[in-house]
Amino acid sequence: MPKRIGETPPWLCRPSPGASIFSDPVPNVPTSPTKTNSPSLSDSQVDDAGSKRLIAQRGTELFVAIGNKLRWTDLAQVKDRYEDTSRSRKDEPAYKTVGFSTFYAIRQLVISPSEQYLAVATDFTVHVIPLPDHASFSTPQRPVVKVRAMQLGPTTHVIPGSPIKSVLWHPLAAASASTDCLITVTADASLRLWEIDRLNRTSVEQPALDIDLRKLADGVSSDQDFRPAAFGKSKGFSVDDVDMEVSACCFGGRGDEDEDPWASMTLWTAMRNGDVYALCPLLPATWQPTTTTIPALSTSTVSKMATIVGSDEDAEERRSVEQQYEWVTEIDNDEPLSPDDESGPEIRLRPSNPSAIPRLQGPFELGMDDDGDLDVTDLYVMAPGLEKEDSLDEDPEDEIAPNRVPYTVLVLGTTDSRLHISLELEGVTGQWLPKKARNTFSVPETEGRDLVHAATIELKPATDLASVILTPDIINRSTVFATVGSQVHSVSLDDWANRIGEEVFSDTDADDRLQTRLATACQSQVAVVDTVLNIKERLTDSLSAPVVIDDLDVGYILLTTSSPYVFGSTFDQAHIRSMLLRQSSALIQSPIILHTGPGAAVEPPEDIDYPPSRQIYEPPSCLDHSAEYIINRLKAQVPKTNRAILTQKPLRLSPAVFDLMVGAHRTVSGYTSELEQAGAELFRRCERLKEELGEQVRHMTELADRLQRIKDQADGDEVRPGEEKKDQETRLQSIKQKQSDLKSRFEELRRKAGQASSNKKPLSAKEIAWIEEVESISERIGQGQEVEPKKGSLAARFASAQQLSQKLTPEAKVLQERQEGQPSDTPSLQRQNSSDLASSRSSIASRRSGIFPLVSAQYQKERIQDVQDLVERETAVIDAATRRLEGLKLASGLA
Repeated sequence: MPKRIGETPPWLCRPSPGASIFSDPVPNVPTSPTKTNSPSLSDSQVDDAGSKRLIAQRGTELFVAIGNKLRWTDLAQVKDRYEDTSRSRKDEPAYKTVGFSTFYAIRQLVISPSEQYLAVATDFTVHVIPLPDHASFSTPQRPVVKVRAMQLGPTTHVIPGSPIKSVLWHPLAAASASTDCLITVTADASLRLWEIDRLNRTSVEQPALDIDLRKLADGVSSDQDFRPAAFGKSKGFSVDDVDMEVSACCFGGRGDEDEDPWASMTLWTAMRNGDVYALCPLLPATWQPTTTTIPALSTSTVSKMATIVGSDEDAEERRSVEQQYEWVTEIDNDEPLSPDDESGPEIRLRPSNPSAIPRLQGPFELGMDDDGDLDVTDLYVMAPGLEKEDSLDEDPEDEIAPNRVPYTVLVLGTTDSRLHISLELEGVTGQWLPKKARNTFSVPETEGRDLVHAATIELKPATDLASVILTPDIINRSTVFATVGSQVHSVSLDDWANRIGEEVFSDTDADDRLQTRLATACQSQVAVVDTVLNIKERLTDSLSAPVVIDDLDVGYILLTTSSPYVFGSTFDQAHIRSMLLRQSSALIQSPIILHTGPGAAVEPPEDIDYPPSRQIYEPPSCLDHSAEYIINRLKAQVPKTNRAILTQKPLRLSPAVFDLMVGAHRTVSGYTSELEQAGAELFRRCERLKEELGEQVRHMTELADRLQRIKDQADGDEVRPGEEKKDQETRLQSIKQKQSDLKSRFEELRRKAGQASSNKKPLSAKEIAWIEEVESISERIGQGQEVEPKKGSLAARFASAQQLSQKLTPEAKVLQERQEGQPSDTPSLQRQNSSDLASSRSSIASRRSGIFPLVSAQYQKERIQDVQDLVERETAVIDAATRRLEGLKLASGLA
């Protein structure tokens, strides 16, 4: 999940020129046709806020839709002008107008992956604009940049029919400066694939593929006509008009090399009632595979074909595998087309067999117990990771790509401000309808599947009901931004994806408990939700779908708009810092050291904790209006026939004049109320700022006093010879380093414990030799043995030392008591006691040696002390060997 560190950048807030990109008033544009002049539309199909995407991004360039007009700006230039002290640069306009306009208001802006084309969609029309380069837009002498716009279809997307729900660029299209592939889907489940060629005008008149998903769902043969009904043709009532009303579409992948090969050619379609359909494979006539697509397809298809040979598979399953094998074989046999650039990627032709139109798979149901009546507004699909068996990678130690889930994850947003996260476990592969002979009756085969419901997230917007708009993150593939009314939330599946990936992509084979473990993982916390934006101002319209920008000059920013305001959030660029550090360490092959001065070297911290910045105060728009604003507003409200009463004729008491005065009073009172609220808010903010500044001054004073006291105490303490006092920053860095080491050790132990619980591989030769060595050491020291230890072993030596200690300890106590006895009063008695003591010592020594020699008391004490030292050493050796043996047993058990 991205870490939020700031609000809207100051160079996009008023009164800076950058705010004018979004803050100009919306031009008066005609409203979209309603149900009165378009009988085929339902009430929910027109003016749907779920499809509003008014910002498109190309690097640091932004294309912004204001009503039916289009604007261009470069955020890097806007930021440089804001930071430049030159007055001449600040007076330059912050945006340029694109020479393009439509009749209705713009609803969607979608830029192609090649960044060569921009699709501009209203409720019923679609225009494709070939984008000039950055130099053409940034010329200062051109306030208006003229572009050539191509409108799709003379009747398909011109006359109001069914509203457009999704406009998508194909991720595997053979895109170039003159060609690309666009897909449009309308609410009546009509899908059209357009192969755009700017050199061929006819390419935008008729689609290359025209599919009615309702007919395709009931199709039984690939030879049928699946084209939608012609415009103006009467249609009868069908249940599919309600059950298959399209809400949103999304491709299953982005065209990355580490994702499933079928993902980027699978189009997922979500219906308004919650059903989901998949169309795989959907490809243009010429497509551009990744380096892993064709090898992965060949590997998986050949393995499936080898599996069904000689097996009792279902006829439908056998036919599906044979069709996939035929389709992949045609790709392998065809030679790739020679691209314009010899060093560029290869371009392939779409196979003609079994058919260019695939089979519609589904419906996929969410599988919830209490799903009720769903009203889906948007859909986002996370592609599964490429399996090791299909990657043809010779290195078996390669780990799964970060933030990559092993299954297809579907995220559906509904009108009740909820997100439903589901898993598709079986996987979606290419399927086609069979070719039937003439006069052959057959029943359409429908395969409904249940998705595994993982979680339902309530986003809790400011209003009771609000539509959800989903926008993927360009950095993290497991993070999606959900826009609900006046709020934007960040939904991250990173931790959950890593847990699922460890279960599925582990080295152990799948067992019967895998389904149980996956269900348990879904019962825990699936997604981490964080509120990125929470707009508390009064908005006339809901927020548009945000755009995410990641650049070294501009930063990592999320921007959204609700005219005439722009709102943003700044995130930490930890991924760029880590990438730069890895590149630097690879160049110098040594730890990175940041030199801050002569002789100073500091290791860079792994994660910088930035405190969130304060939201910049923007004065309300009413404070920026001129004195003539209210007069012009009153004149605009007065009909033309009554304007002469106010300007040319004397005022008379009449109902018309009374109505004019009441309307003027209503307008002026509303405007003055806005001014009063703006002034009161400004006064409250000034008072709060003064209090907070005073509080900050007091905090800084206290902090300075504490630092001075610490410095004085450090200077007054005595420093031992050979020791130096550690600086406070050094101690803090050492504490952080210890904390990082503890985390690393904990993760290592957790990973070993997980491997020990799931690993069932046979022991290697080294592990068997290790266990035998541990057992031999255990036998030598007598650990865990109940029989008598062998002579000469550590256990036998320890037992003899204990016996010797038991025999000598009482005698040593007797001698010690006699030595510590009270001295006699007379010398004769003292001599007698000493003689008795000497005789007793000699007798003890004689019994020990067997020949009763004369031994001094000092020698006996030394011998006793030697024996005690021997016993202590043997005890320490035994204890150390026992602890090492227990550690070796624990390590071998974990391995």
